[in-house]
This record gives sequence, C-alpha cells and structure tokens, in this order.
Amino acid sequence: MKNPLRLMIALFLVIASTGASSAQIAASNTKLNKDLDEYIGEIQQQYHIPGLALAVIKDGKVIHKNSYGLSNMEYQIPLNDQVIFPLFSTTKVFSVVAAFQLIQRKKFSLDSKIAEFITDLPDTWKAVKIENLLTHSSGLPDIVDYETEREEAVAKAKVYKDAIKFQPGHQFDYNQTNFWLLNRIIQKMTGKTLAQYIIENQFSSFKNTAVFEGNNLRVVKNLSYGYVYENEQTMLKRNWFFPEYMYGTAALNLSLNDFINWNKQFDDGLLIKESTKQQLLKPYRYQQERDFTYGLDLIKTDGKISYGFSGGVATAYRKFPASKVTVIFLANGMLIPAGKLRGINEVIHQIEKLSSK
Repeated sequence: MKNPLRLMIALFLVIASTGASSAQIAASNTKLNKDLDEYIGEIQQQYHIPGLALAVIKDGKVIHKNSYGLSNMEYQIPLNDQVIFPLFSTTKVFSVVAAFQLIQRKKFSLDSKIAEFITDLPDTWKAVKIENLLTHSSGLPDIVDYETEREEAVAKAKVYKDAIKFQPGHQFDYNQTNFWLLNRIIQKMTGKTLAQYIIENQFSSFKNTAVFEGNNLRVVKNLSYGYVYENEQTMLKRNWFFPEYMYGTAALNLSLNDFINWNKQFDDGLLIKESTKQQLLKPYRYQQERDFTYGLDLIKTDGKISYGFSGGVATAYRKFPASKVTVIFLANGMLIPAGKLRGINEVIHQIEKLSSK
C-alpha cells in the first residue's frame, strides 16, 4: 500500500495547483472583459455608434460577450444580445457557405460555367465560372448600379447591356452581380431562393430569429435599423433598400446569439465538412495578385492571417486561425468619423490582439 501521507500531500498539491490555475483564468477573463469594454467604449465615442454587440470566441468557447449602448435612440431602448442587426455584405459569409453546401452535394462545382444554369446570358458572360462569382473575379458589370430598380427584369436588361471589365480570373473586382447570379443558379437547382436556402440549411437546427429583409420601411421585431452620424449635431436613421432579387448579396438580419450558434455549427463541421471548408479557405490565384479565398476575404496584418467578411462599415465576422480567435462585431452605426475613415478591419484586429494576450 502506498504511503497515505504522500497521497495526501500529492492531492493537496493538485488541488492547490488547480485552484491557482482557476484563479489565474478568472483574473485573466476579468482583465480581458475590462480591456475589451474600455476599447469598445472608445470606439463608440469616436465613431458616435449608438449600439454595438460583440462576441469573442477562442478555442471554441465564448470568452467575451457583451452588448453596449442603445438599440433605439428615439426611445432610449438598451441593446441586448437578442436584438437583430442588418448584416449588409457580411451576409455573403452565409451565401458562400450555401454555395459550398451545394458543391458538397455535387449540384455544381467550382469549375462549372454559369451558362450551364442560366440560359439567357450575354455571349460575353458565358465563360464565367462558379469560382469567379465566389471570388469576385468574373469581370462582369455591377448590377448595384441599378439596385434602385424594384423589378429584377428591368435591372437585368440594363446590366446585360453593359460591357464586361476583364476576362474571368484576371483580377479582384468586388461586384454584386456575382451573388445575384448565384441566387439565380441556386433557385434553379433547388427551387428555393438563396435566402430561403440559407435559412433552411443553416439556421433550422436551433431556435433563431434570422430573417431576410432589405426594406427598412418594414417593421421587423427586435431589429435595430441603424443610424448615420451626419455631423456634430445631426444623426439620421440609416436608410437602405435591397430588392429581393439581390438577397444573398446582403439583407440578412441576425442577432449576436444567432451568430454565435451559427459559428459553432460552422466550427463543428455541421454546415460543411472539413475538407470542403479547406477548399473555401484556400487562396484564389488571380492573374493580378490579390489576397482572397474561394469566398472570404483574406487579410494579413502583423504577420497574422485572418478570414471573414464585413458589411456596411458596421458589421464583421473574422476568424484568426493562429490564435484560434473568432470575432463577431455588430453595430447600428458606421465606423466613419467626420473627415477620417478608419477601417473596420483595424478595429477587429485590435479586438483580436486584446483577446490573445
């Protein structure tokens, strides 16, 4: 039999060690929350942002989640993590995942030409492939020039007459036509719009309030419509309109809680399998060099690589593989101060730096 005194001493050392570790973790988390709260306070003040929701996830665990400020300025309604935000172009994260879900189901491939699915294309568009839509390398004219057109047929007729900019794959050119065409292809292949496909295949496994709505005149429960700080005395409600045929380029509205739940599914391989995810995150090779994957922005800052997307200079989703940190940033104000533009990516990078200490 082992010496009981030695066992007691060993057990005491284990307990003491565990206790110290737990205390250190608690202190670290407290400092992290304090640092992030202070930083977000500075951001809100600098950019006059009424409300902001932030989640930081590390190693699969939420290490910081908080809501700051107001969801509604008129009635001074505090923000909470169930308030839903217009994601603007951060919507494309979900559209890209939808495309890779269908690639995984062999409905089409990255190499498929879009003319296989859309028969009324101008001849100069017929060489474009699915990969060109996802990587913004199509060279097509931008339908966003006609987004005020309520009727898809009118916008289509106009953009079809415009000249292409360059041959597919030559360079990066951020372009809403790409995801408008993706919407049309998915609708033909599944009988559902891209918006419907996203809700049914990425949000149905948990209770959610995710909704596509691009008309800010419509009342949506718990939606913080957003504000624009015009000058020192004037703040306006953010006025936007996305026609339904453009859903997928933008128009998804999501709460912080729903985004966190979606991210867990993405990380756990429940939306697309790991090999499919690796293809999504693979850098695309443009003839004119640019950092971008097969669907997500690729940013290199201070030697760190991150993937994700941002929208409306107000929302962002970004993953940092080296530090295993994911940042979800949702605001109802724009990160544009008077006379100065400071990119949202710089803010996200600072949040990651504070979270990695």
